[in-house]
Amino acid sequence: MLGRVEKPKTLKETTLEQLRLAIMTGQLPPGERLVERTLCEQMGVSRTVVRECIRHLESEHLVTVSSGGPSVAVLGNDEIRQVYELRAMLESEAVRHCAEQATPEIIATLETAVTEIRKELLAGNVVKALEYSYLFYECLFLTAGMTVAWELTDRLNGRIGRLRFLTLSTKERVIQGPKNLEDIVSNIAKGDSAAAVDACRKHINEACRTGLRLNQ
Repeated sequence: MLGRVEKPKTLKETTLEQLRLAIMTGQLPPGERLVERTLCEQMGVSRTVVRECIRHLESEHLVTVSSGGPSVAVLGNDEIRQVYELRAMLESEAVRHCAEQATPEIIATLETAVTEIRKELLAGNVVKALEYSYLFYECLFLTAGMTVAWELTDRLNGRIGRLRFLTLSTKERVIQGPKNLEDIVSNIAKGDSAAAVDACRKHINEACRTGLRLNQ
């Protein structure tokens, strides 16, 4: 049997992923200026590639450009609240629809994702945990048939990932985050959409409070 051939990433895609990850994980902290020449030397790419990536990250609101040049965007508390409010609206609907139509295979996929998230967080691999978080939510939205909502969520993913890295780096969220996801999946498995939505909103509200506290 022939296997699927994965499309190789372009230089721009690889550079963009590295810059986005550096911002999300705080290696490039909020407010830090992005000097093209320095980035070119560090990453071994041309200025054209760096400029294209910076423009892309600006569209994701991870970078701001002023008269002084590009810098890592600073997330204000109001923006953080709005991100979590949007998450609550979109994810609670995805959870509700998912609970109404999830198959045993989908539930198994969600349970596996939660198991991997917990394992990676306990091992201190927050970046890897973020990858499984992405797969968890992708499964939720696509199972719910909410493809447009997932596209919107995906566009917010830079800022969502940045906040997730911040909150999941705390001891409280390392334990409580996966526990909340377990509660969501447990209620989805029971077909209890109301309880699943409540668990989803509880999870997001707790993460929001932690994010705002850490942003002080």
